[in-house]
Amino acid sequence: MVTGPGSVTRDVDDHALSTYLERHLSGSDAAVRLVDGLLSRTSVQEERDFLERFSRELEDERAVLRSIVDGLDHDKGLVQRGIGIATGVAAMAKTALPGSPDELEALEALAVGVWGKRLLWGALQTVADADERFDGLPFGALARQAEDQERELVGLRQRAVAASLLC
Repeated sequence: MVTGPGSVTRDVDDHALSTYLERHLSGSDAAVRLVDGLLSRTSVQEERDFLERFSRELEDERAVLRSIVDGLDHDKGLVQRGIGIATGVAAMAKTALPGSPDELEALEALAVGVWGKRLLWGALQTVADADERFDGLPFGALARQAEDQERELVGLRQRAVAASLLC
């Protein structure tokens, strides 16, 4: 329970939280596809190392989100995933050739997604403060990890700007 403005006690809305998390999982589906597409096209070892680590971290983060969703009291039949968005982003990954504007756009999409993920971890910390079911989950560490991912992606993006847009 959260005590809000005016000392009103509030419970966590499991359905709303589930929907929110499922949408983030949908976004992470797209991110996994983008990372796989970028990995299959880069030969730069430093980029490969980051993308491989990023892919593992995405899977670990997805496991945290799935465990939360699985523990919520909600009607699983009402949960909608953003398949159209994920499919569209995945299609972009298939054409993200190194040094192309598509690669630049894929890196930008990942950076925007990681920024959203940072916001997600902050929202979940607020929920954890209200509901003991989420005690012990490492939301602070996950937020710091997302900050590191964002820094790396912005660096890759900057190199892609030069490769894609400068002659």
